[in-house]
Amino acid sequence: IPQEKIEAEGKEFIIDVLKDIPEINVVQNGGAGKLSTVILRGGSSTHTLVMIDGVKMKSTTTGYFDFGNIMVDDIERVEIVKGAQSTIYGSEAMAGVINIITKKGKGPLKIQGSYEEGARKTYNPSVTVSGGTDKVDFRVTASHFETEGISAAKTGTEPDGYRNNAVSAKVGVRLAEKLELEFSGRYSDDRSELDAFGADDLNYLQFGRHYVTSGKGKIYLTDEWEQVLTLSRVKDYLKYTDPDTASRNSDIITALDTVDWQHNLYLTEAYILTLGAEYKEEEGKNIGMFDNTVNSSAFYLNNKLKLLNNAIILNAGMRYDDHETSGHKITYRVGGVYNIDKAGLKLKGSYGTGFRAPTLNELYYQDAWSSGNPNLKPEKSNSWEVGIEKEIVRERATVSLTYFNQKYKDLVQWIETPPGSWQYVPQNVAESTVRGIEAGASVKITENLTVRSFYSYTDSEDKDTGQRLKRRPLDKLNVSLDYSRGPASVTAGYTYVSKVYESSWVGNLPSYILVDL
Repeated sequence: IPQEKIEAEGKEFIIDVLKDIPEINVVQNGGAGKLSTVILRGGSSTHTLVMIDGVKMKSTTTGYFDFGNIMVDDIERVEIVKGAQSTIYGSEAMAGVINIITKKGKGPLKIQGSYEEGARKTYNPSVTVSGGTDKVDFRVTASHFETEGISAAKTGTEPDGYRNNAVSAKVGVRLAEKLELEFSGRYSDDRSELDAFGADDLNYLQFGRHYVTSGKGKIYLTDEWEQVLTLSRVKDYLKYTDPDTASRNSDIITALDTVDWQHNLYLTEAYILTLGAEYKEEEGKNIGMFDNTVNSSAFYLNNKLKLLNNAIILNAGMRYDDHETSGHKITYRVGGVYNIDKAGLKLKGSYGTGFRAPTLNELYYQDAWSSGNPNLKPEKSNSWEVGIEKEIVRERATVSLTYFNQKYKDLVQWIETPPGSWQYVPQNVAESTVRGIEAGASVKITENLTVRSFYSYTDSEDKDTGQRLKRRPLDKLNVSLDYSRGPASVTAGYTYVSKVYESSWVGNLPSYILVDL
């Protein structure tokens, strides 16, 4: 998703940009700033790895990433890779990877400001200072977003407001021709009003503080040998308060520290060998419940081979993970692309395996109704896909079609143990399959007018119950129209999402249509 598209759509939060992607289903617990997660290609929210500038992001207690407080002010582009990607990225990358790339400073010193205001007492000021030369670049952005909001409860009448303050910075330094350093940091604090069990709750609040810091060094020992060393720390403080209900009061602290040392060997113009090692430490503390740390280490390699002047590109990789609680795990992936340039045709296919290590909640959580299970095994998956892309009219009209098939086993579910006890313990009991079709078309009608249409069909099944998986729509269609001339642009979008299965007691949630202009 390029910067031009993000800016043209004028949306405040990245979760609203992702809603347009047919392969992604967004689950949002209310209006602006509420818990927002994504389901990519039918995998659960814990099966998609999210990164910001290559830094792995997630809650170590729940296992998923909350997009709810990520605004678009500083985002250059978003990269999405679908299918099992555990070979390079490890745990959580069972359904794919979403990497959010932030902007760099460049050119003379600039100060940019913006102010937006809208309905429901919503306003959003922001300011950016940036600049850069061949040796140094920097960019600092500060923003504030506040809204009275809407009720998070279906039948509620009391608005549930949201407030967010954020600061982000990125600095790049080129100390020598073959040595580059990059430092980045993000901080945000937010306040969100919540509801529970489908009814207004006047005093239920969530407070959050979120930190991301990273340092990256690129070293070229020779022209053929590139080393990339990345160190990062992600830390979150969440506080839930409700003076009316004791069970809704909690303090949660999570931290994720990662060290990744990657070597890219450009052995020939046609062959690239990637080798790497990673160490990760996950901390989780739910005050009064548990306080635990889990470590893991990994080694990975990937081969990329280009043949016949890049007409054929082959990839093959393998990864070994040693997880403190899940033990040893080997994953692999193979794939290829065949470009028939004269025919404007591209054929592609891949097969890969993936895994997800249990979260700290699943391992150690304790309260009056549930108990973690330190003996859990990792969830596993295997997936394959085949696809075709065809240029109907050179550089003006393109169509694409992809079929994918994913199987998951040893999925973790919280089971009443023993039956009738009202005590829930996570167990590796579930299996599921997800298969579907993704189709797209893009037509450049004139130099100024482009129409795009994408459709996804996702058939999912819980092997134990025979039901479709929760919150996975069968059909999703997006049609967009982009018109630009000189400094002006108009973007229109239409999205249809079919009904989704919610639960045995709720049944299906209805289909909906979203129109943007």
